[in-house]
Amino acid sequence: MRIHHLTATAFGPFPDEIAVDFDALTAAGLFLIHGPTGAGKTSLLDAICFALFADVPGLRDKRGIVSDHAAPTATPSVELEFTCGTRRFRIHRSPAHARPKKRGTGTIEAPATVTLSELRSSTWTVVSTRNDEAAEVLNDVLGMGKEQFAKVAMLPQGEFAAFLTAKDDDRRALLEKLFDITRFADVEEWLVDERRASEATVSSLRSGIDTDLARLADVVAASGLAQESFDDGEAPAVDERTLDGRPALDPASPDAIRALLDATGIDLDAHVSEAMVALDAAVAAESAAATDAERARGVMALRDRARVARTTIADLDAVQEDISAARLTHDAASRAASVRGHVAAISREASELERARAAVGAASARARTMAPDACDPTTLLDDLRVHDDTLRELVRLEASRADRASLARGHLDAITAATAILETADADRAAVAARVSGAEVALADALEAEASRDGVEGTAEVACDRLRLARRVVEDELTVTRLVAHAADARSAAQDARDHEQDIVARRLSQMAAELAESLVDGQSCPVCGAHEHPAPAREGDRVGPSALDDARLQHAALSRAHQQSEAAAASAQALLTEALKVLDVDAARDLDLAGLAVEVESAERRRSTVRARADKRAASEKVLATARTEVQRLDAAVTTAQQALARATTMAEQAQQAEAADAAAAHALLEAHSECPCLSASEGTLAGRAATNTRTSVAGDAVPAIHTLVQAHQRLTTVAQTWDEALRRSDETLARFTSATEVGLAAAVEAGFASLDEASAAMVAPAALDRLRDRLHDHDRARASATAVLGDADVIAAESAPAPDLAELTSAAQQARSALLTAQSAQTEASAARRSFTAVRSRLVAGLDAAGPALMHHHRIKELADTFTGGGLNNTLRMRLTSFVLAARLDTVARLANERLRIMGDGRYTLEHTDRLAARGARSGLGLRVLDQWTGVSRETSTLSGGEAFMASLALALGLADAVREESGGFDLGTLFVDEGFGTLDDESLEQVISVLDSLREGGRAVGVVSHVGELRSRITSQLVVRKTANGSTVDVSTPGAESAA
Repeated sequence: MRIHHLTATAFGPFPDEIAVDFDALTAAGLFLIHGPTGAGKTSLLDAICFALFADVPGLRDKRGIVSDHAAPTATPSVELEFTCGTRRFRIHRSPAHARPKKRGTGTIEAPATVTLSELRSSTWTVVSTRNDEAAEVLNDVLGMGKEQFAKVAMLPQGEFAAFLTAKDDDRRALLEKLFDITRFADVEEWLVDERRASEATVSSLRSGIDTDLARLADVVAASGLAQESFDDGEAPAVDERTLDGRPALDPASPDAIRALLDATGIDLDAHVSEAMVALDAAVAAESAAATDAERARGVMALRDRARVARTTIADLDAVQEDISAARLTHDAASRAASVRGHVAAISREASELERARAAVGAASARARTMAPDACDPTTLLDDLRVHDDTLRELVRLEASRADRASLARGHLDAITAATAILETADADRAAVAARVSGAEVALADALEAEASRDGVEGTAEVACDRLRLARRVVEDELTVTRLVAHAADARSAAQDARDHEQDIVARRLSQMAAELAESLVDGQSCPVCGAHEHPAPAREGDRVGPSALDDARLQHAALSRAHQQSEAAAASAQALLTEALKVLDVDAARDLDLAGLAVEVESAERRRSTVRARADKRAASEKVLATARTEVQRLDAAVTTAQQALARATTMAEQAQQAEAADAAAAHALLEAHSECPCLSASEGTLAGRAATNTRTSVAGDAVPAIHTLVQAHQRLTTVAQTWDEALRRSDETLARFTSATEVGLAAAVEAGFASLDEASAAMVAPAALDRLRDRLHDHDRARASATAVLGDADVIAAESAPAPDLAELTSAAQQARSALLTAQSAQTEASAARRSFTAVRSRLVAGLDAAGPALMHHHRIKELADTFTGGGLNNTLRMRLTSFVLAARLDTVARLANERLRIMGDGRYTLEHTDRLAARGARSGLGLRVLDQWTGVSRETSTLSGGEAFMASLALALGLADAVREESGGFDLGTLFVDEGFGTLDDESLEQVISVLDSLREGGRAVGVVSHVGELRSRITSQLVVRKTANGSTVDVSTPGAESAA
């Protein structure tokens, strides 16, 4: 990788933009970066590392890379242009930083950004703008990470001096960062995991076997067997080896355990057989004892039944007389029960007859009160029905008169309404005519405004357009001024680029002449002019490569295009401005009267608003006019309708008066005919006369209360006569039913054996009492029969004749036999359960023993490998890990490559040696370094070297490490290399030798930069990058032989 150009802004100690052209600085191959302490020499290397990896090397914090000297608005950034192989890249990176808010006060956090571009076909093409994607591309291109790059491309002498004298573990930490040993570390980790897993497997198997042996002891103890096998020492034993402090499995244990299992199985089988035999005997004994006890309990029960039966018969004999009397009473009551219903029916009909006769008396008294001449209900009803038709006709005439009175009132209301309409029609017509006139005037005004609307709208639009155009002219004039200035700047930049291109061409031609001059020899002809003398050959100045000329030409072409585009934009804007001034009829924007134009727009808008408001009233005026005309038509129609209604109502009223007179005459005749009705008593005889008088003198719509009263009196008397007739009929029917019920009841009593109904009633007993009497007799007979049957039973007779058994003794014997049976069953169950548990434990033990042997062998093998590969165990005498062994091989290569440089720098006196000597006090070994003094032949510690010797050794070690890392990463070549500090410890001769070695690094076009503040180096290395510090921050200057330029 070769670095071409570095630009940094607001980075570290640099507040402003700095630019370093490494192509010019590295033309001589070796260059010096110097300046006072703290000026920022290392910050330049940090900028390169940050551009590539978005981080800085070492212990520095990337959050502090933003310059404290820079302005708050400055954007920190780093841009690096470099070449890897045949590909050229440019990366622009800005870290996360705080910037002022665009609005208001305070700051906000700006995120980190990156832009990675590649030069393809002479054009920069953006490859990525994402941090993760750019990092992936750079990792593929560079082939190393930040830690490797910081150690390989930027050799920090302080760290390698410490590496020279460090302990093995410290060297290991650095080497692990530089060399990929992942696959070897994975092997170590895999072996450790396997050791842990196998250890867990063996431990689990051991725990399982111990648990199963404990369970086996519990099974034997629960079964009741003796534990001689365990007591005699036949339990599994363990040897003296341990596994993490726990006993390991003894190879002899499986056989001993299996023998114990076989013996225990035989004992348990015999124990189960004995338990089964004992259980069978207990079952037989318990069955016989239970049978004897049950037979004794049966005999005692029969003897008890005989005793109870004799007692029952004696009790029944004592109440025999009461039972006989009860039988006679029950017999008479049973016969009287068939007459009970007839007696109840006779009593019910007698009550009904008494109530019917009372109802007849009450109805007869009420009827004679209303009609004293009435002799019977039938005659009275016939007289009332004769006058029903006359009364109905009176009612009809009265209803007709009421309807006609209602119609007459309606006719009067219609006449009144029609008269009111005719009286108000003239006033309404005058008001509507006034509304019609006003609506016609408003409509005419709206039509006039609508006719002038288009002209007013056009005038307002023209005024607004002129005002907008005038305002745009003012803005366009400012835009033209800005574009003209930008075009001038672009023209100046294009001219500067053209001058730069011509300068590059001239320098390139001068360089070609210098190259020719280098080949000139006095006395030989010049290939250009042919002269044999060369008094003033061209001298080579700053070397200019073809890429610099290409870049200058590309820059000139780009700036020329930008100039042309700026000129075109300015001309286009000027043309638009001229056209707008022509439309406004002014020469320049300053001649515009924007205030006057605004007044014209305001006046035009007011006129437009007024005309719009007047025109918008057209629809409302048309609606008002149409409504008013419709109202006139409605009034005319209402007058015509009212006149017709008035004539019709007058005619109908006259006809109603004539009909009323006819109905009054007919009603008077009907009242005279109804005067002979029985409903009119002597005290009510004048009602008909009053009704007739009222009928003759009534007017239309009057009611006649006498007719209503007459109808009510007729209806009340009719209802009373009907009630009297109904009561008389019901009394006759009830008397017939009472006579019939008496005759039937007497016949039933005679049939039941009684002389009369009274005798039968006396023998009657309540149904519940009869039921209780019958139950008592039934219970008495059933008890006597049951007791007699018991005493006649053959088993009872046999039990009384046999001797009484000893039931208590037989019951006790049965209980003892039952207890013995339960004990035998429990023993048999426990024996069977013990045999099942033993079978399960035996299966697990055998499986565990079968797996334990191979698992233990595998664990010993894996443990031995893991201990050896992790630096322990008896086989690893050097206590060196596998990764340390690999790194030791890499360190051996580093020492070999470092010795190639160290022989030159130290006159061949010292040689670095890699040693794997065992470290003291159990420390890890394999990464030791010693130095061999060739002058004395003595190998000694690196800490015994002097300051200058240690610097040369550490520099050689750094260069060797860089070469080894390049080999490891596939031969990746570094075109630019930096060596940081440490030269102040060298004398002149050693310094010359070191510079010679550094100068040799330039082979193949490599550039080497020395970072130091040693003054002697300034005279030896002429190409210099000078870093200066001030109170306002640091600056950078580039100094090359024959010229200096500020970067």
